[in-house]
Amino acid sequence: MDRNNLQDFSIINFPSLLSTNTYVKQHIDELQDFTVVTADVQTGGRGRLGNKWIADIGALSMSVLLKNADNPQNITIISAVAVCLVLQEQFGVSAFIKWTNDIICEKSKICGILCESSIKCSSDGKTAQSYIICGIGLNVNQNKDFFVSGGLPNGSSLYSLYGKKYDKNAIMVAIIKKISELMKDDFSEVLFLYKKLCITTGKWVKFIRNGEEITAFAKDIDENGCLICQNDDGEFVVNSGVVRVRGLNGEYV
Repeated sequence: MDRNNLQDFSIINFPSLLSTNTYVKQHIDELQDFTVVTADVQTGGRGRLGNKWIADIGALSMSVLLKNADNPQNITIISAVAVCLVLQEQFGVSAFIKWTNDIICEKSKICGILCESSIKCSSDGKTAQSYIICGIGLNVNQNKDFFVSGGLPNGSSLYSLYGKKYDKNAIMVAIIKKISELMKDDFSEVLFLYKKLCITTGKWVKFIRNGEEITAFAKDIDENGCLICQNDDGEFVVNSGVVRVRGLNGEYV
């Protein structure tokens, strides 16, 4: 296990883990605020809505622990913006956000974000500490065969798209530094960037929930990161935790 102390955070790397989010949960008391856990290989990662996240040596698998963070509900948006800005500004990659937490390049998913929050009470019940674990899985250096053999038609990596190998560690450090910076900014400014980067709004989309489909026009994103939509039944708000979003003809983006 390697550990490197940087200014605002500590990084712990493992050759292999079942899940970086799970490791952080299991060691929550002994890990300090803003600890980052990474794994060269992640064998049992999870995505939103219980999806499995397959991650081999070519993927960047990381989880960021935040204890008693202000407005933890904003961390998913902050993280998505951070990943996009790092890829665009530092690595020349045209990255965008599919609401709510998928990072898209060339109409393919290259990154998923899963934030999990909880509150732990002391044994006497008198004090409580909140925490949020921000899991980020970024496909960096896998080849096309990885996605074909894994049955992932909507997935790609930076390498499979652009034919160039990338330094996973450099990307990881840049992302967590950007998250730290954005957490200090006014959230309205981060939300403004999120809206600019989001490719879901401004078009008709299909929502899938428990096998049922609803078609609507995605108008905007509210201050809580929910999607404001409109159809013949009127305006309504969609929470990210309960639906899958697809194009009108079932396409991923």
